[in-house]
Amino acid sequence: MTPIRTLLAVTALLAGPALAEGDDHHLSEADGLRILHAWAVEARGGHEIYMEIQNTGDSTVTLAGGETHDGAALVLMATEVSAQGGAVPIGEIPISGGSDMDLEPGGLYLWLEPAADAAVGDLFEAHVTLDPVGEIEIEVEIMAPGTRQHPHAGHNH
Repeated sequence: MTPIRTLLAVTALLAGPALAEGDDHHLSEADGLRILHAWAVEARGGHEIYMEIQNTGDSTVTLAGGETHDGAALVLMATEVSAQGGAVPIGEIPISGGSDMDLEPGGLYLWLEPAADAAVGDLFEAHVTLDPVGEIEIEVEIMAPGTRQHPHAGHNH
């Protein structure tokens, strides 16, 4: 590792919840939590945001939404299982210690309205709130409409 990369890695560790070294937009870590592959697709004038959340700690944490760096709310939503379809806000959801939770199409996701000012392939910064840990910074990659999973899903980081 070069001296500059070492300095950046040490600075990231000392700064607290921060982006991990390497594929910055693929992995964020803080206090036993790992958020991988944050991505979004435009839908209905907003963005549906998906990611993998791993709670490697022993304690339950609660996902309670988040916001973009410009203050737009990320609202936790669940896809309705009904003839009408659609989605409903659910406020928060617990993630037990030692478990994983995937936000994915057809299930849970974070809703951003209005749509981020970004094109396919762009990244935007946001944070998710996981109580009692706090805010974890993420970068969200914009995918093409109709994308059903992140192209690196299942890839180890």
